[in-house]
Amino acid sequence: MTKMIINARESEKRIIMEKAGSIQHVYIEQPEGKSLVGNIYLGIVERVVPSLNAAFVNFGKGKKGYLHVTQVPAYLFQENKQKDVSIREVIRQGEKMIVQVQKDESDKKYYRITGNIEIASPTLVYMPFGNYVAVSKKLPQKERTRLKEWGYRYKQGSEGFIIRTNASDCHENELLDQYIQLKEKWNAIKGLAQKQKAPSALLVHDSLLDEIQSFLQLEKVDEIICDDMTIVQHVKKELKNSIPVRYYKEKENIVTHYLLQKELESLTKKMVWLKNGANIVIEQSEAFTIIDVNTAKFTGSLEKEMAVMETNRLAAIEIARQIRLRNIGGNIFIDFINVKEENDRVALIQLLKKEFEKDQERTIIYGFTALGILEISRKRAKPSLQDKLLNQCPTCYGTGFVTSPATVAFQLERELWEYKDGDYSEVIIEATEDVVAYFSGEHKEHLKRLEETLLFKITFQPILFSRPHYHIKRFEA
Repeated sequence: MTKMIINARESEKRIIMEKAGSIQHVYIEQPEGKSLVGNIYLGIVERVVPSLNAAFVNFGKGKKGYLHVTQVPAYLFQENKQKDVSIREVIRQGEKMIVQVQKDESDKKYYRITGNIEIASPTLVYMPFGNYVAVSKKLPQKERTRLKEWGYRYKQGSEGFIIRTNASDCHENELLDQYIQLKEKWNAIKGLAQKQKAPSALLVHDSLLDEIQSFLQLEKVDEIICDDMTIVQHVKKELKNSIPVRYYKEKENIVTHYLLQKELESLTKKMVWLKNGANIVIEQSEAFTIIDVNTAKFTGSLEKEMAVMETNRLAAIEIARQIRLRNIGGNIFIDFINVKEENDRVALIQLLKKEFEKDQERTIIYGFTALGILEISRKRAKPSLQDKLLNQCPTCYGTGFVTSPATVAFQLERELWEYKDGDYSEVIIEATEDVVAYFSGEHKEHLKRLEETLLFKITFQPILFSRPHYHIKRFEA
């Protein structure tokens, strides 16, 4: 039985898909970190940069988006698109244009935006400038051919469609009705753009409700439980009683009540244990993610290839799940245990492909490198769970390491030598206990020799600090 747990009564909103006591999908939205993906704005071009063949567009409240030449409608309208078209040929500074957010901003990158607008329903995506028809690859070939023929039969001019998996359950007249509604929505957006000043919002999605719809498309849900009555009423209206929707009114947090809080918190930890005692370690960085499979506490007969392969299979299933739950995007490298045989490599790739079918983001598996590392790429549209919930450590700045007490003590010693032969009788130094300890105990004689050489007394005052640290407070004459 699959349950959708919606925690929406507090400021931080959470959606969890739970099956057999385990989290299958998760979405967390904080007020200051709402995703803008899918929102449509009337923007104004602030800067055209020929060297990047792109422009930067202000779309409101100080937000700027990166717009590549290939995402400009004037480029999309060209019959024979040239790869070397200059951004200056299709857009100019000060120009107003309708744009849509494709990818949220990060600490180092602007929002990624496009002029190739997409307006979606659960079964159909309408693209005013798409000029092509695509059908979900999850459908049988015969059904894909039928739906593609329908798309080309009804599309007009530069229009395009992406026909989703759910469309196979719809009659052609139902699809036509959806197409008409989506086109009317686009015409309303264009009308609004003519009335408003740039920059301004034209269509802002309720990201929580959008995610609820996305989750419902991933797999069959048997029950929905939510702690916000407004959302309960909205979902009941949308689903027309096709799925039981229940209001949770207890004081205890709904996620805690269903015993999911501990597992949710584990999604920010580096180590994940497998049921046979092995584990996987997940290291996320700005450039890529590395996942290492370790035998750890596994007590099986590791000399037997079947036991090793079983551990790798368990790891593959959990890795796909962790990537999905943590929303890890970009380049991912997986180091399985001793996968040398081609048959074993193929089996792991096939298993991962099957598991990634549960994922709403596109994942490409490139294969094993010469060093036996599996390369994967996953679409990165929204921030990962780590980026949403964690801040970089102000002490180690994301490295996971700090300077050792001995190294800091050596640094202090070098600085003190610069005051040799000065007219001082004593120096007062504030330092953490681990740094002070270097100059006491077995190193006490070293401190005595240092004072005799520098010709002034060294006095320490202990302080509290998050890492080994010192500060020369003052010199006494």
